[in-house]
Amino acid sequence: MNLQITEKAKEKLREYRVGNGRFLRIAVVSGGCSGMTYNASVDESVGDQDEIIYEDGDVKIIAEKRASLFLEGLHIDFSDDLIQSGFRLTNPNASASCACGSSFAV
Repeated sequence: MNLQITEKAKEKLREYRVGNGRFLRIAVVSGGCSGMTYNASVDESVGDQDEIIYEDGDVKIIAEKRASLFLEGLHIDFSDDLIQSGFRLTNPNASASCACGSSFAV
């Protein structure tokens, strides 16, 4: 899977204690203005329908196999600006996005 994550995002994930058996789980769920949105959490359990979509040293990202179709090429960054800080997920395959950028369509 072609997934890109910036060093800044990796550093922030380590602050959330990703590594040593903990990983970032990304899900794609229905919702938002454009039809689909991301859900992310730190998790420790892997299910039968999960797959590793990114691994670099201690940083792992896992998603359900059916969601990986929507995650190909995903770019993950972290912004610490004063107005809207947080993780930024940019999907180059999205055909549409809402104005605030929290949902997408493919």
